[in-house]
Amino acid sequence: MNAIKATDVSSTSDQILTSPVVRLPSNSTPLTFQFWNYQSMEERTSGCFDGGLLEISTDNGDTFNQILNDKMLTDPYDGPFSTGNPLPGQDAWCGDPQDWLNSIVDVSDYAGQNVIFRFRLATDGSVSRDGWYLDDIKVKSCILLD
Repeated sequence: MNAIKATDVSSTSDQILTSPVVRLPSNSTPLTFQFWNYQSMEERTSGCFDGGLLEISTDNGDTFNQILNDKMLTDPYDGPFSTGNPLPGQDAWCGDPQDWLNSIVDVSDYAGQNVIFRFRLATDGSVSRDGWYLDDIKVKSCILLD
C-alpha cells in the first residue's frame, strides 16, 4: 500500500500536506473532494488533543479556510482541539483508532475556481499515536448536459 502518513508525535507540531492547484469544473454537480483515511490520534471526550483537519484556498495559497462540518457528506469532525494544541478550538478528526473510511466533502461552492487543498495534523506536547494515513485523494463530479 502506498499512502501518505503524518505521525502523531508527542511534541507540539503543525504538519501540513498541500495539494497542487486544482481547477474545479464549473458545469458539474455534485462536486466532491474525496479521500480514504485511517486515524490513530490522541482523542479526548467530545474532541481532540491531537487531530487532523481539511482546509481550502482560493487565492493560490495565500490564505486557507477550514472546510466545516456542514460540507462533510460523510465522517464529520470529532470535535474541537483542546488548549495546548496549535489550533485550539478548531474542529478536527481524531479517531483512536478509526479504520479506513472514504471521506466525501461537498466542494460545489468552489465550482469553476482554482483551489488548493491542505490537510493539517496538529499535536499537543504529550501522548503520541501512530498518526493519520491518507490515500486515493481525488475530485469527483458529474457533468451536466444541456
